[in-house]
Amino acid sequence: MWSKLNEFKGKLTWSLLGNIVFALSQWIILSILARFGSAADLGIYSLGLAITAPVIQFFNFELRTVLATDSKNDYSFQQFFGSRIIHLLIAYLVIMPISFFYVENTIATLSILLIGLIKIFEALSDLCMGYFQKESKIELIGKSQLYRGILSMTVSSLIYLITQSINFMLLGLLTVMILRFLFYDLKHLIPYTNVFPIFDLSGLKMIILFFPLGITALISSLVPNIPRYFLDYYVGVEAVGIYSALYYIIVAGNMLITPVSLLAAPRIANSYHNSTRSDFLKLISVLIILAVIMSLILILPVLLSGEYILTLLYGKGFAVYERAFIIISITLIFGFINSFLNLSIISTREVRSLPVLNGIAVCVSFIAGYLLIKDFAIEGAAWALLLSRLIQTLLYTVLFFNILRKIKTN
Repeated sequence: MWSKLNEFKGKLTWSLLGNIVFALSQWIILSILARFGSAADLGIYSLGLAITAPVIQFFNFELRTVLATDSKNDYSFQQFFGSRIIHLLIAYLVIMPISFFYVENTIATLSILLIGLIKIFEALSDLCMGYFQKESKIELIGKSQLYRGILSMTVSSLIYLITQSINFMLLGLLTVMILRFLFYDLKHLIPYTNVFPIFDLSGLKMIILFFPLGITALISSLVPNIPRYFLDYYVGVEAVGIYSALYYIIVAGNMLITPVSLLAAPRIANSYHNSTRSDFLKLISVLIILAVIMSLILILPVLLSGEYILTLLYGKGFAVYERAFIIISITLIFGFINSFLNLSIISTREVRSLPVLNGIAVCVSFIAGYLLIKDFAIEGAAWALLLSRLIQTLLYTVLFFNILRKIKTN
């Protein structure tokens, strides 16, 4: 028992360390852009992420989570891999015209194309993480994130400080993502499974079967990005950069909750298939309580010292956005809860209602953004995010209890 406990602690330690270093590295990249670059570069970087993320999220079809919770082994890793390659090629064909028509600035267009490529290799690595997650090899995930964080932070910071070019920085990040995928993720998969992709009808079957998950991921990605689109339209690309810098506490928070999610996903799936309703509910309840505690640990420092934190991270010019920073940080509670509710719903494969529920959240985000951002700018964007996350949590909770009623009682 003690050996298993020590093994668990070791895996969790690596996962936490990797995610913390990665989150820190991304925060440092934003800080470098905010302190030593132009507001336009920070805005272009943030807008590029906002444009490419929904497309990539849709064509990912949540295959990582599907793979991690595939307790019946319905598909081989090779089929997942081949399907993802095809899906990502289609995704980039969608990103290309968007990059040309959405922005008129050549630099911004090239940035979007480069960010799209970065996201593609990130998605390929993400599938490898799904296999490691399924096999409870989360220490490999943590190490992959650790190396990615150290390399991306070092390479991008040096390149940007030397060249002052956002696109040279993105080329550096793309190089890091390619090296990580080829020389760490694939290398460590080879001892456990065949990594040669299979291109067969399973790719089409996955699109049909997990299309609702793709829609859900697309819509979920739009929830935090809709405020960015309104900010770009009403205020300007610089405001997008400022909002994204404030929003990064959400990204950093997700890095902390991810290790717990990695361990929880297979257990949730096994609990659903092999346990009773009360056992399944008990597991999810424990995870939600943990989510609330972890979110409060992050929120309290922001409530007490938000102005100081912003000054330390981004400079004195960001201190005026303390109220928006606090509002955004409060959404961590709902985001953390949603991560476990979403895992439980996917594990049960009761996914058909998710697009509708997330569509409602997007509508709330759109309406709130339209009404608030024009007059209240960045603070209005923060309120739009908070309202949409709150509605999303309420809807996920209703769906979860509806699923719970279908589970056997003994």
